[in-house]
Amino acid sequence: MILALAAALLMSPTFWIERGERAILASADLQPLIDADLQRRLTSGLTTTLVLTLQLRDENDQLVGGTIRVARARYDLWHEQVSVVIDGPDGSRTETYASVNLFLRAFARVRSAAIAPLVPRDARVYQLHASLEVNPLSDAQLARMRRWLAQSPEGTELDPLNGTLLGSFVRFFDNLKPGVAERRITAVAHPVRGDRMPSAQPVGPPIAPPSSAPVTAPPTATPASEASDGSP
Repeated sequence: MILALAAALLMSPTFWIERGERAILASADLQPLIDADLQRRLTSGLTTTLVLTLQLRDENDQLVGGTIRVARARYDLWHEQVSVVIDGPDGSRTETYASVNLFLRAFARVRSAAIAPLVPRDARVYQLHASLEVNPLSDAQLARMRRWLAQSPEGTELDPLNGTLLGSFVRFFDNLKPGVAERRITAVAHPVRGDRMPSAQPVGPPIAPPSSAPVTAPPTATPASEASDGSP
């Protein structure tokens, strides 16, 4: 029984949600949801689009905020490596991985992503919803999503009323209406109340070690012959 429970925990995705200084932060590891079928799909040599979303929803299933990461991956059969173009709130970048497993391990992990404005510290309940979709977008939708992500300047204020990234997330997904994905893998975190959501630990500047006290040389002993006053 204990071994079965431990195995189930190892095969379950992990989530963490906390209050930052200016936004709700979410971390997740969806790697346990990735199976052999997805790995084979990525080694086919065809370009595969993966869309990973994290959504914070309230007790009425209303979308509070979220974040998204899009990867267009292609396995190079000749060089046996994965070339990936990744788009997200932090911009677009191209990366190369030595194997499909290394790419999926990195892509399926989200660390301290700002997903929503700060919520009240009250009894309302929130849940983190994760989704990993395979090829859910048409070329036109993918181009539109990339343009939307590119419009988010670094360091934008997390204010939903000003049309910034977190505020426009809800409107964007209401209008995008993605098509039917080849596969859709989902997971839901345990609910958490607004007044019991932990606060992120602030990371301050490193504390300099205390300065060492000056070392004073011990007094030198005076030889008995020198201590004499010279009297016979």
